[in-house]
Amino acid sequence: MARRNTWGYRAHRGRRRGSLVLKIIIVLLLVLLVAGILLIVFLGRYVEYTDSGVRVNLPWLQEGEAGEPVATDPVVIITDDPSQSPARGQTAPSLEPIGAVEVSVQQLTEGTAAQAVAEAGGNALVVEMKDLTGRLAWVSQTEQAVALGVNAQDGGVAQAVSALAREGELYLVARISCFRDQALASAGVGGPLMTRGGNVWYDASGYRWVSPVSQQVRDYLTGLCAELTEMGFDEILLESAGFPDRGETYVLATSENRPEELTAPVTQFLSQLSGALEDTGTAVSVVTSQQTVLGTDTHTGLTPELLAGYVYRVWVSLPEQGVGDYAAALEQAGMEQAGQRIVSLGGAREEGSWTTLADPAG
Repeated sequence: MARRNTWGYRAHRGRRRGSLVLKIIIVLLLVLLVAGILLIVFLGRYVEYTDSGVRVNLPWLQEGEAGEPVATDPVVIITDDPSQSPARGQTAPSLEPIGAVEVSVQQLTEGTAAQAVAEAGGNALVVEMKDLTGRLAWVSQTEQAVALGVNAQDGGVAQAVSALAREGELYLVARISCFRDQALASAGVGGPLMTRGGNVWYDASGYRWVSPVSQQVRDYLTGLCAELTEMGFDEILLESAGFPDRGETYVLATSENRPEELTAPVTQFLSQLSGALEDTGTAVSVVTSQQTVLGTDTHTGLTPELLAGYVYRVWVSLPEQGVGDYAAALEQAGMEQAGQRIVSLGGAREEGSWTTLADPAG
């Protein structure tokens, strides 16, 4: 018996058909390579490499005569235009003197507010629409007011104000407490301000303050003022519009809520509010202290320059000698017609604007 090959089957040496196919593939690749080289040499000057890929500009495929410009989208260059920036300051229609008589929300709802103003010899009405506890005299639609639970029970005050605005006989001023706000402080929104010992800080009357640094607080106040504008008020009077300046302010801690530089956050607030109300025709005013007007106060962050730049009227308690020194300080800071923009707190004067509103610092 023949011995089998233990190394396996021997290879078949029949006809090799794969060699012909391989030769054909090689020839085709050579043809494509030569064609590619010729294409690059011939069309190279018409090839343009762009960010979006390779573009071939064949002259015989281009529309139009040689040298004819190709229409493209115009190039728009965006630049900052100062004329489009929010205007600093107020452009209210008139600087005629006002006699602003403070009335209560009850007088408004009972319909006796206008009579009270007339009996006091005034031509303007001022009413507290947001007090230092944070309570509102109207039903605000802002989410923050709803969350804090500070809305009025009904819309009676808002309806009374709108009715007076339609009649147009009185100049209407809404007074609001800004950063002296118990409701915000209790909710931990934007504060409260703290002492260096780590305790909650209270002012001389036992109230807490929140910080102008807080964007949430600034947005809330701006939203409230926008609603007051829609209600029909001609002027919004800001009280406690900066950091506290009454009580033991020397124990206040320096922190994110009360930085060393106090003016910047107050500037941001006034700028935001002024810009939001710029086209409404409603003026923004501030009730402040003599020291702030004269530039000697270092606690609030308010300065004569800020008053000149963003405020329509300055409501302040004046000394017996009158408005002179205060008007001069504001004019030096850049406020035009400063003497006509000062409202004397506490009662009538022979000349200029006055209000029965008492000095809040008194």
